[in-house]
Amino acid sequence: MTAHHPTAAPRSRAHRTTAFSSPAGIRPGTVVFDRTYDMPGTVREVDGAFVVLDRPTGMTWRVHYRHLRRATAWERRQLPALARLHAQRLRGTDSPGAAALRREG
Repeated sequence: MTAHHPTAAPRSRAHRTTAFSSPAGIRPGTVVFDRTYDMPGTVREVDGAFVVLDRPTGMTWRVHYRHLRRATAWERRQLPALARLHAQRLRGTDSPGAAALRREG
């Protein structure tokens, strides 16, 4: 059981997205949220009751469709942001000013 702040308002159920009732409703390219790993991913393929998901970092995993729900708008925006961060780190810069700091030292 998780503890909640005593004065915090309860979470609204109006904005929650629903789980899929069957794997037939899941299409490649769709952004979904995996409730097991607690993170969004893009559907690569659907294999029976299992779905293969991708992240911009190259992480790929397989999950049962019942663990998935449609991603919220905020969760969909996380993937392009993660892709930009990952590309920046692959280039070797953690922040725009990091190159200037390395030149000084």
